[in-house]
Amino acid sequence: MKKLPGTFLTIGLFLFCVLILMLSVRGIAGNPDSYNLNTNFWKEDGPFELSPERGRFALVYSLIEDNSFYFSHDIARFAMPDLGYKNGHFVSLFAPGVSFLVIPGYIIGRFFEAGQVGAFAVIALFALFNAFLIRKIAIALGINPYAASLGALVFLFATPAFAYGVSLYQHHISTFLILVSIYMLLSFRSVWSSAVIWFLFAMSIPIDYPNLFLMLPIAIAAFLKNFSVEEIAHRIRFKIKFAGFLAILAVVFPLLFFMWFNASSYGNPFQFSGTVQGVRGLDESGNPIAPKSSGKPKNAIAFFQTRNLLNGFYIHFVSSDRSILWFTPVIFISIVGIYLFYKNKSGAILSLLLGVVGMNVLLYSMWGDPWGGYAFGSRYLIPSYAILSIFIAFALSSFRKNIFFAGLFFVLFSYSVCINTLGAITSSSNPPKTEVLALEAQSGKEEKYTYQRNYDRLLANQSKSFFFQAFAKNYVSAMQYFALLSWLIIMMGFSFVLILFLQKERNKVNGD
Repeated sequence: MKKLPGTFLTIGLFLFCVLILMLSVRGIAGNPDSYNLNTNFWKEDGPFELSPERGRFALVYSLIEDNSFYFSHDIARFAMPDLGYKNGHFVSLFAPGVSFLVIPGYIIGRFFEAGQVGAFAVIALFALFNAFLIRKIAIALGINPYAASLGALVFLFATPAFAYGVSLYQHHISTFLILVSIYMLLSFRSVWSSAVIWFLFAMSIPIDYPNLFLMLPIAIAAFLKNFSVEEIAHRIRFKIKFAGFLAILAVVFPLLFFMWFNASSYGNPFQFSGTVQGVRGLDESGNPIAPKSSGKPKNAIAFFQTRNLLNGFYIHFVSSDRSILWFTPVIFISIVGIYLFYKNKSGAILSLLLGVVGMNVLLYSMWGDPWGGYAFGSRYLIPSYAILSIFIAFALSSFRKNIFFAGLFFVLFSYSVCINTLGAITSSSNPPKTEVLALEAQSGKEEKYTYQRNYDRLLANQSKSFFFQAFAKNYVSAMQYFALLSWLIIMMGFSFVLILFLQKERNKVNGD
C-alpha cells in the first residue's frame, strides 16, 4: 500500500499529459495525394508550414505511397526548398531516422483518414516519454516525486519543447535517446546496459547528425566505465573490463541501416544527405534548377564556426525573437538547482549532465543559423531544456518550504506555460529578427517576429490544433481554447507546488 500514492501520481500525470498533447497536436483530417499536398491548405495554412516538416513527411509519403526512396515531381515540389538531386533523382536532404520512426503512426492514421495526424502523434508520444524520463531520472537522483513531476511539466509545457512535441521535428526523438542513455548510465552497470547506450549513440546519428556531438559526453562516460582504479593495501590496482569493449559493437546495427539508406538514396553508403547537391526550384518541365555553385563541395562541418559564438549566445539566451529570457524564463531556476546539486550530489553525475548541456549550447551557438530558420523559440536547445528541468526539480525539492521561492517559480512557470501553449496551438513559423525588414518589403505590412505573431493568430481565430479544427472551433474561439489549455496546465503545476509546500518532511511519497 505504501506505493499507492506514487502509483496514482504517475497515472494521473500520465493521463493529464496525454490529454493536453491530444488537444494540441497539429493536423488536418484526410489523406491528401501528392497534388493536394502542394496546396496552401496543407502547406502555409496547414500543418506543413515549414520545410523541415515537409522534407521529412515527403520521405514518409514516398516510402509508403510510392514505394520509392526518390521523390516524384509533385513530392519534390512539396519538399522545396530542402530538396536534393542525385544521379538523376530528387532525394531527401534530411537524415532519415525521423521519417522511418513515424511510418507506423502514418499507416495507423491513414486507416482513420488522418495519416498526417498519425505521423505527428508519434512525435507527441516521444515528448510524453521524455517527460517521464525526466521524472524517472530525477527520482533516481533522490528528488521528491512531486518536484520531479513539476520538472517534467516544465519541460513538456513551459518550454518550446511543447511546440515541437506536436509537429514533425527531430528534437524530441534526439532528446529521448539522450535521456534513455543517461538513465541507463545512472541505473545499470551491466555489459548489456553499455550495449544499449552504444546502440542508442549510433542510432542518434540518422535521427540528426549533430547528435553525434550531443551524445558524445554520454559515450565517453560509458567508455570510462570499463576502467576502474582501486587502492588495496597501499597499492593502486587498475582494472579493465574487456567485456565492456564488446558492447561497443552494438553501434554496427544502426550504422548498417544508415549505410543502407544512403546507398539506396544516393548510390553511396558514405554519402550524408546534408552533403547532397540541393536545388532551388523546378522548371516548367520538372527539371531541377541548380543553385549558384561556389565551386566547392558541400561540407556540413563548415557551417560550425567559432566566430559565431557570441551572436549564438545572444540569440539563445537574451534575444527577443528566440531566447530563454523571453520564451521560457522558468529555465533560469535551474541555476539554483545546479548550485545545490554541486553542493550535495556526485560531481561525476553533475559533470555528465552539464557536459550534454554545454555541448548542446556550444554546438548551436557556433551554428551558422542559431535562429533555427523560421521557428518558435530556441528549438535547438530542447535537449538542454530537458536536463535543466531535472535541476529545476532539484531546486524545488530543496526549497519546497520556501514560500518566496515557490511564488517566484509559479510566476515564471505560469508565464512560460502561456507563451509556449500559444506557440503549440498556433504556429512555429516566426521569422528571425534579421529577416523582418526583407519580409516587410515583400508583404507591404508590419511583420512581427516574437510570440506576438502567434498572439495575432489567436486574435484572428487561427489554431493548427487538430482537435480545435475538427471539433472545438464550433463551440469556442481559438483564444478561449488557448486560455483553457493554459489554465489546465497552470492549475496542475499549482497543485504540485501546493502539495510540495504542505507535505511533511517525514511523509515521502514513494516513486515508481
